[in-house]
Amino acid sequence: MKKTQQKNHLQFKTKRFLAGRILALLLLFCLSPLSNVFYSMAVMGVYSKMNEKTSLLASEGIKLSIPGGLSTLHSDWYPFVMTFEANSGFRSFVGDSSLDLTILYNFPAFSPVKGCSRLYDTKSPYYNSFYGAYLVKDKDGTPYGFILREDGSLYPDAAEVAEVPKYDFWQLVLSEFGLTRKNAVFDWNITEISEPLSYAGEDGFYRMDAALTVNGSSHEYNGFTPSYLQYGKPNFPVTAPLAPIPMYGRLYGKYLEDKQVSLFYYIVAADMEVLEACDKEILSKSSFTYR
Repeated sequence: MKKTQQKNHLQFKTKRFLAGRILALLLLFCLSPLSNVFYSMAVMGVYSKMNEKTSLLASEGIKLSIPGGLSTLHSDWYPFVMTFEANSGFRSFVGDSSLDLTILYNFPAFSPVKGCSRLYDTKSPYYNSFYGAYLVKDKDGTPYGFILREDGSLYPDAAEVAEVPKYDFWQLVLSEFGLTRKNAVFDWNITEISEPLSYAGEDGFYRMDAALTVNGSSHEYNGFTPSYLQYGKPNFPVTAPLAPIPMYGRLYGKYLEDKQVSLFYYIVAADMEVLEACDKEILSKSSFTYR
């Protein structure tokens, strides 16, 4: 009987020791920069699903799948692509109440040391970079981002297309970091427009390459803003806050006539090799269907 009690006591002490070690490790993890990406994923997973329910994906019965860093094993990008319904903000930005805009996006992965996205890291080739898709619907039936040619075909309207990434950068990303309209820069120059081609398993896309200059995301922390829930609090060295930088842009655009929705896959990157790799290894593996 005594030996049994001693054995039970020893087992209890062992379990208590192990529980204490596990709790200590969990506490250290929760306090470490590495945990920030899991907080971000938890918040953005829920928020993205909420936006998806009110987006053009839901209202038009479109299923658009874009790989994230996890599904492609690309540790340089955030694990999954998110959805944002931007109807009211975009209408106000361009002064057109008939437009609906849904944005799917992904951004550079978190640094496990700094505890925030490399979106802020001026020394990273992924600095200020994004990829994803824009879906735009003009409720008056006009194909947004396209002009009608004399032969009846549609052709990209470079100026109108540029309004979407401009709104995305200025209003949704950089304004939360302290950018004012007075200091905002967005210089978008189309360098090439292809003939219709096949992309992501579908025909009829125009490829548009662009050179652009836009404000960078590097800035000092100056109080909480909701964007830090997804990107993390900036923790990289800052020399010139929100300084404009040269970047590369690429869009693949097609008008889905059945849905009267313009679809644009996009990549914006500070490094051309990053853009090409993202195009080839990630974005081109996207797919869409609609009912």
